[in-house]
Amino acid sequence: MQITRKSKKPKLLSELLPEVLDELKLSEKIIEQKAILLWHRAVGSEIKKHTRPYSIENGVLVVLVDNSAWMSELAFLKNEIINKLNTIISSPHMETVSKENIKKEPAEIEIKQIVKDIRFRLMSRP
Repeated sequence: MQITRKSKKPKLLSELLPEVLDELKLSEKIIEQKAILLWHRAVGSEIKKHTRPYSIENGVLVVLVDNSAWMSELAFLKNEIINKLNTIISSPHMETVSKENIKKEPAEIEIKQIVKDIRFRLMSRP
């Protein structure tokens, strides 16, 4: 008796990875980490000198600030920074290219509200 197996075409890792990440509930965490990685793009070089993104959980980004004057300034800019971060994170250049996004115009790309709030904390001095 001969055993026959149906041969399946191998899948690309790029096709499997999103499914695996969703199964492990890691997709959202990876997207949240983009906020930390892309902080410098949203705030620019001057603010970057005085801040360091520390962590993000449930949409709340914790940013360490080197002095109270900058902490006050950033409190006024918080909403603007949140909007910039979410725009950068939702950029089609930051997403995996999908058939749906290729067909959309940049203005049609939905801006995901990944970062919902920012908490500023003073850096501890050594």
